[in-house]
Amino acid sequence: MDRSGMIGFLSFLLGWALAVSVFMQVFGLPWLSGAYAEQYPDLAGMRWPLMTLAIIGFCCVETGVVCTLRLLRFTARDEVFSSRSLRWVDGIIGSFLAGSLVSFSTIAYLDNAPAGPPFWLFVLLFTAVGGIGLALLMLVMRSLLVQATTLRNEMETVI
Repeated sequence: MDRSGMIGFLSFLLGWALAVSVFMQVFGLPWLSGAYAEQYPDLAGMRWPLMTLAIIGFCCVETGVVCTLRLLRFTARDEVFSSRSLRWVDGIIGSFLAGSLVSFSTIAYLDNAPAGPPFWLFVLLFTAVGGIGLALLMLVMRSLLVQATTLRNEMETVI
């Protein structure tokens, strides 16, 4: 598969993931939180705060996907080595950090709430730490992009 084919396929997958994420955010989360509120009436007061945190978390994921799609367009047009692409990398870094903050906020909320399944706390902790790790990885990738952009600009002035 050539480069344009891979970029097209990845764009398709990310677009599909974005559509599923929006669907879950608009329809899935309200339905699921309502079903849990009916099944566990003693925990129904947690419905709106947890659904709000989940929607914000989905927004973080969607922001990261949109920024990645934009970077793929830069790559397809061979414009990724420009200063304009850095803001999209910054958007990805910000979405990872914001997602980690949402996960930590959810852990803090659940810590003050009635006991829930401990598995979810591990998942939330994993996503919070994983988001920080991915943000650090993207910071390294950003510095590599800055170096590559500088080298490309220097090469263009020589040629």
